[in-house]
Amino acid sequence: MLGEEFRLESDAIQEVLKRRFVGLKKQIQELRSELEAANSELEEAKRLKETTEQELKGFEVELALNEASIQALEARIALIQDEVSNVGSEIEELKNKEATSRDEFICQMLEFNTKIRKFQETIASGSENKNTIGNATEEDHKLVKEATEIASINFKDQFTHVVSQIANEEEEYLAEQNIQKQLQLELIDIERKVYLMDVITREAKALENLTRYPNQI
Repeated sequence: MLGEEFRLESDAIQEVLKRRFVGLKKQIQELRSELEAANSELEEAKRLKETTEQELKGFEVELALNEASIQALEARIALIQDEVSNVGSEIEELKNKEATSRDEFICQMLEFNTKIRKFQETIASGSENKNTIGNATEEDHKLVKEATEIASINFKDQFTHVVSQIANEEEEYLAEQNIQKQLQLELIDIERKVYLMDVITREAKALENLTRYPNQI
C-alpha cells in the first residue's frame, strides 16, 4: 500500500518536473529568439550609424565648401559694385564734359557770328577805297570761314570722341551690372543649398544620436 502511494507521488513529481522542464525550455527558446532579434537590430543600428556618420562628414565638407564659395562670391560682388559705382561716376563726368564742350562750341559760334556781324557793319559804313575794302572783305570773309570750319571740325572731333567714350563706358557699365546680377543669383542659389545642407546635417546628427540608444543597451 505504501509502495503504491510512493509510486503515485513519484509519478506526480516527475510530471510536475517534466512540465516545468518543458516550460523552461520554451522560455529559453523565446529568450533566444528575442536575443537574436535584438542582435540583428543592434547590427542594423550600427550599420545605419556608420552610414549616417559617413554622410554627415560628406555634408560637413560640402557645407564648408559652400560657405567658402559664399564668402568668395560676396567679396567679388562687393568688388564689382565698386567698379560699377566708379564706371557710373566716369559716365557722369563724361556727360558733363560733353555738355561743357557743347556749350563752348555754342559760345564760339556766337562769338564768330558777332565778329562777322560787326565786320559786315564796318563794311557797310565805309564808302572810301571800295576796291581795297572789297579785297579786304573777301580776304577777311575767307579767314573767318576757315577759322569757323577749323573750330567746327575740332569740336566735332572732340564731341565724337566724348560720345564714343560715353558709349564704351555705358557698355562696360551694363556688362558689369549683368555680371553683378548673375553673381547675386548664383549667391542666392548657393545660400539656398547651404540652408538645405544645414537642415540635412542637423537631421543626420539627430539620427546619429538616435542610433546610439541601442548601443547603450
